Amino acid sequence: MAFRFRANGLSIAHVTDLGHMTELVTQRLKGCDAIVLESNHDLEMLKSGPYPWFLKQRIMSKQGHLSNEVAGNFFERSFDGQARFVVLAHLSQNNNHPDIARMVTAQALEKREFDLTNLWLASKRVRVP
Repeated sequence: MAFRFRANGLSIAHVTDLGHMTELVTQRLKGCDAIVLESNHDLEMLKSGPYPWFLKQRIMSKQGHLSNEVAGNFFERSFDGQARFVVLAHLSQNNNHPDIARMVTAQALEKREFDLTNLWLASKRVRVP
C-alpha cells in the first residue's frame, strides 16, 4: 500500500506491504516532507529464519515486503532528498533487527547529507483492549 497525504502545505507518504518499489511510487514520493517506508526484513535473516520456504518466497516476492536493501537502494538512488523526516516501518520481529534496518538506510542517506537525527524507526503497535 502506498499513500500520500497533503494538508496545510505539507505532504507525507506512507508505503508498506509493497513488495517492490515501482516507478509510480518513486515518482509519488518526490517532494514529500516526510516518508514512512517499510524496511521489513534482512534478506539473510529471512533466508535462514524459521519461516517455511513458501512464506519466505512470498515475503521476497513482488507481492511481499520491502527488504532493508530495497529501502536503502531507494534512498541511495531514487530519493529526491526533499523529505526532512524518514521513518522506517513494519520491521519484522523474526527476520530483521532495528540496528540493521537503521544502518542500511543511514548509509544511503549519509550520501545525500541527510540529517540522521531525523531518521526514525516506527515502534510496535500497542493494542488497547
